[in-house]
Amino acid sequence: MNRKGKLKGKTKKASMVKKPPWLELEENVWANILHKLGAIEILETAQKVCTTWRRICKEPSMWRIINMTNDGDLSDMDYDLEEMCRYAIDRSQGELVDINLEYFATGPLLENIAQRSGKLKRLSIACCYGMVCEGLVEAVQKLPLLEELSLTHTTITTEGIEALGLSCPRLKSFKLNNSLYMGSGDYFENENVRNEEALAIAKNLPTLHHLQLIGNSMTNKGLEAILDGCPHLVSLDLRLCKYVSLNEVLSSRISAQIKDVKHPHDSLSGLDFSFKACGEEDDEDDVFDDY
Repeated sequence: MNRKGKLKGKTKKASMVKKPPWLELEENVWANILHKLGAIEILETAQKVCTTWRRICKEPSMWRIINMTNDGDLSDMDYDLEEMCRYAIDRSQGELVDINLEYFATGPLLENIAQRSGKLKRLSIACCYGMVCEGLVEAVQKLPLLEELSLTHTTITTEGIEALGLSCPRLKSFKLNNSLYMGSGDYFENENVRNEEALAIAKNLPTLHHLQLIGNSMTNKGLEAILDGCPHLVSLDLRLCKYVSLNEVLSSRISAQIKDVKHPHDSLSGLDFSFKACGEEDDEDDVFDDY
């Protein structure tokens, strides 16, 4: 009898144990918390924690923003980022408005995004080099609501810039950032080649408010064309544009026309990716020694 009594007491005591407070949070609160995770963390970890989290992670609203941040070591991963990204896009059910791709974007993936995500407003691609060049031209033609395009260590042709102007009338922000050794035309003495991107931007993207061209090979000719062709610019980032030489007249014009300007020699601190050329020292001052 004593033994039964003890068992009964233990059962009663166990039934009185309260759930941890975090389990009692409402689902909308959990959704806000889980939104702070990247797509990889959600699919690989968060959705496997409990049935509540899994249910939340399947909601299309969770996939309006897809952030595929990673360290770039694709060969050491146990999963395929492109396949994972396609799965996340499927979950969005056409509600995707913002996507960030790093190291793994391809032309076919961009085509998939363009076909299934007509509401897309922000597209960011980093460290994909020549893998997306042709696919990017095709993709932007199907993204009429695009407002922001960011390309870091990722190339776009002048035809791609022209397609942006024709197909994305709402585009307000454009980032085309490369390190010095990757800038288009950087190995050519021909000034026209060095200014191809700048002239294409000036001609095709007159509605821009924000333009970032870190490491671009343009000269003063390209910069003047941008100032003429993009009258609505509020911010302009010229860091590492080593062929731009801001004389007094040009500096005065920039100051009068644009509110927020970063000059060729300004600090590179705060950027998410490195813009050092191969073999350069970590000391940031070394970047400017050749100017």
